[in-house]
Amino acid sequence: MKEVGTVTWNIPAGEPPTLDPAQSAILSVSTVVSNVCEGLFTLGPGYEPEPALATSVEHPDPLTYKIALREGVKFWDGKAVTPEDVVYSVRRVLDPKLGSSWISWATNLRSIDVTGRSEVTIRLAKPDALVPNFFAMPAFYVVQKDFAEAAGRDFGSAEGGLMCTGPYKVANWTQAQHLTLTRNDGWWNTAARPKVENVRFTFITDPSAQAAALAGGEVDGQFIVPPSAYGRLEEKGHLLFGPSMSPTFLSVLNPQGPLGDPAIRQAFQAVIDYKGILGAVYKGTAQPLRALVPPEAWGYAKDLYQAEYDRLPEPAQDLARAAKLLGGSAKAKEKIVLAYTTAIDEENQTATAIADSATRAGLNVELKPLTAEQYGAVFTSPPARAGIDLFLSSGYLDFPEPLAYYQFFTTGSFYNFGGYSNKAYDAAITAAIAAEDPAARAREVAKAQTIMATDLVNIPIVTQSLNVYYARHLTGLVPRQTYVNTPWAASLGGE
Repeated sequence: MKEVGTVTWNIPAGEPPTLDPAQSAILSVSTVVSNVCEGLFTLGPGYEPEPALATSVEHPDPLTYKIALREGVKFWDGKAVTPEDVVYSVRRVLDPKLGSSWISWATNLRSIDVTGRSEVTIRLAKPDALVPNFFAMPAFYVVQKDFAEAAGRDFGSAEGGLMCTGPYKVANWTQAQHLTLTRNDGWWNTAARPKVENVRFTFITDPSAQAAALAGGEVDGQFIVPPSAYGRLEEKGHLLFGPSMSPTFLSVLNPQGPLGDPAIRQAFQAVIDYKGILGAVYKGTAQPLRALVPPEAWGYAKDLYQAEYDRLPEPAQDLARAAKLLGGSAKAKEKIVLAYTTAIDEENQTATAIADSATRAGLNVELKPLTAEQYGAVFTSPPARAGIDLFLSSGYLDFPEPLAYYQFFTTGSFYNFGGYSNKAYDAAITAAIAAEDPAARAREVAKAQTIMATDLVNIPIVTQSLNVYYARHLTGLVPRQTYVNTPWAASLGGE
């Protein structure tokens, strides 16, 4: 691959509210942060863990992880990374005042301490099969302690700045306009030195404007290109598709409203025209979902997961069933506010299609379009969720472990926005977390999956193939779900 001076890349979800890696759990943030900050490990092409700021991990007993840190790594300012920086970074994420969703990994954490010149040790109170996966996640991204403490609440903002170790560093951030990263020539991983010197991010959220900017060459690339632009772009450059661990689904945010009635939830599921949405909205680049977690995320015990998945009902529109359910519910005429983002073309169209079908079936649905900024706030701010009954969103799994997503809906979990609580569901998730044997874990996860599918606190719709577009003069980038947590820009270069 050839060297490239500057690549302009668009973030369709809009401008990130912060670059603090502790908040890297929404696409606008993670698309940038994955190139600037690093964890102890990273994920390879097949989601396998590979050494990054750590070189190895020992697991001498079910409660202990001894992590050997890579020596000689430096932050962008030239200061050496220390075990104290690592421990500080992890403990910072665990501070409830910070409001990081990554705190959820540490349910069973007892301690994390410096235990050697280049070693940190994690001790658990109870066995937790999920923990090793997070070593490659933002939960373990390392920031410089002194810099973060000095920046305080401004850390990660355009004013406060950032100090990490990754292949790119922040060069300029002009809010509401663009954000530019420049290559970190002091990056420890010399074998993977980026070919692109600068990555300039733009924040075009309107799907039509995105297509025009990409087709006209003002923007060189983008993840999650709107389907309406496929025909226009496939002749212009590289439009690539890959398997996805991303579900698009409806979440019940207000169980005190009409959706607190199971019959209304079941009726809502039955009125959705899945086949029509797959064809008209996704242009054949998506598959319907029977459960919240897509099959691509079954990283183990695949035969067991497949068998349990096949037992769940196939999603299909059934207007007769919906009418019967609505006829027996006293809440059938109550207003249901369905919120969605206008920044993602597919979700805009899907929400409209769902509302049309629901209205024709006799439901009283009011659409609530959200800007990219409002949409992001729903994930972090309870006041932003006020007045919303049903929320259409697309999530993603960071690694192929269904348990990682299903644990979000246990009682009291950060992402359990609707306050779902089911003792049998919680018990299955708790048993799965404690099971190091993959088959035993899969059986418990499948049990929880069935309970959730019955309760319908989430209504799965589709899993869309991951896509990426970039200009003809570029090469190297393969669409993988790992782009949200690995330095994808380092794989780009000139053709």
